[in-house]
Amino acid sequence: MDPSPQTARREAIRAGLLLGWLSVAAVLLAVALDVGARHSALVVALALAGAVANLGMGLLPWSKLPGGHGHAIRLDLWAGGLLVFVAALIVVGGGEARFDLLLFLVLPFIALTHENLRLWLWLSLAAVVYAAAMAVAPASLSAAEVVLTAVLLSASVVLALALARATRATAAAAARAAAAAELEQALLAESHHRIKNSLQTVADLLLLGRPADPESAEAFDATGARIRSIAAVHHLLAGERGGTVATDRLLRTVVEALSSPGDEVVVVSDELRLEAARAQQLGVIANELVANALRHGRPPVTVVFAGEEGGIARLEVRDGGGNDAEAIGGSGLGLTLVRQIAERGLHGRFELETLLDGSTSAVLRFNVGDADPDR
Repeated sequence: MDPSPQTARREAIRAGLLLGWLSVAAVLLAVALDVGARHSALVVALALAGAVANLGMGLLPWSKLPGGHGHAIRLDLWAGGLLVFVAALIVVGGGEARFDLLLFLVLPFIALTHENLRLWLWLSLAAVVYAAAMAVAPASLSAAEVVLTAVLLSASVVLALALARATRATAAAAARAAAAAELEQALLAESHHRIKNSLQTVADLLLLGRPADPESAEAFDATGARIRSIAAVHHLLAGERGGTVATDRLLRTVVEALSSPGDEVVVVSDELRLEAARAQQLGVIANELVANALRHGRPPVTVVFAGEEGGIARLEVRDGGGNDAEAIGGSGLGLTLVRQIAERGLHGRFELETLLDGSTSAVLRFNVGDADPDR
């Protein structure tokens, strides 16, 4: 739904409620200051009745009420009630009390809440009500004072119309920007979906040419896993239009693509979100480290991703021990790729060590804020 009508409706309701309370406060203050109002008790009664009516308008479930023609009728009733309220105050309180000045609040409200023919009809009606009330009010103003007030009211209406046009233009621009952003996100999601499908196809074609000898087959499998980890990021981005990826879902997707039914892999991740490029780099690193732990270590394999102080994120992949130390600490393609992505892509730091219990811990730290990753 176009948000501009909703925005205009909310602003009109807020303006009307504020106008109501200001009008009531002004009338009560005028009586307290003894501005010469006749029948003060009746004036106070009118002010209290106006307060009750304004409270009732504020309690209405505006967001649940239908818009369109029904909303226009409700605004008409509101504007009509305000004109009747001011006219009654003028007649009861007398012209010298200057309750006609409340029209400086009412007319801008009408200008903000009505458009086109309906607006001019209401402004014409307001002029008639003003003239009639001043004509029958006791101790009325002179003709010159009435004309001067009318001129000033007209000027306030012109200003209110200019503000109303600016408000509507701003709301329309915001609506267009929101629609454009939504379309852009939809197109981006579609592109991520297509990229994911293309990468999956590449991985499948790669497996079709898998050689028979174990060493070459292992290299083919590792390359296919890398491609699938990148495809997993694009799959997540296709479903999340915000342009960021939840790290928990990312790591679980990578692990599910790598592990077999008998593998013991535990994933523990904070609820962090990464933009697409960093998520893709993290996915490749996690793929390499988990694959390495499954290949060379004993279960269980634990994957922990958490945020630390200073805008640092920490990924640790640990196996259950029993690994091949040379394979773990060697200079194979997998770990070389991890180090390059960690240092050049994420501008972080990668460490690999064998712990006292024989398990191997691979730790990546990188900056997701403005802090230095070299802690």
